[in-house]
Amino acid sequence: MSEIIKTTEIARKYVMGAETIHALKSISISIKKGEYVAFMGPSGSGKSTLMNIIGCLDTPSAGTYILNDHDVSDLDENELAEIRNKEIGFVFQTFNLLPRSTALENVALPLVYAGMGKFDREERAHEVLDGVGLSDRALHKPNELSGGQR
Repeated sequence: MSEIIKTTEIARKYVMGAETIHALKSISISIKKGEYVAFMGPSGSGKSTLMNIIGCLDTPSAGTYILNDHDVSDLDENELAEIRNKEIGFVFQTFNLLPRSTALENVALPLVYAGMGKFDREERAHEVLDGVGLSDRALHKPNELSGGQR
């Protein structure tokens, strides 16, 4: 199986005034398609920083990050947004749903950024909701859904 994520000696440092915080130092990982991986460690050990880099929300200060055979280590904000839109999926601890939008509208929202037309977005969102057993909840707002449904 091919690697979908490969980091080589990535580091991330933050300069705060006169102080430099080394959030990551020389992290090398390799994740193959189909693998499940968990990053575990105490608070402050760099898990969130690593996930932000892997999720293309941040870039490393040093080292390389290869995602699906493309070096994404030095991309600018627009290029990272494009990668996030097409290559990366997130499951947040908090649901990050728009409270005034229906389940259908929340599911369809990322497809707006992908440039998909309204009819196709709604059709795809209905398919996805049906695929997870929530087609009957499509018009419900987040506060009308259970935690598991959200």
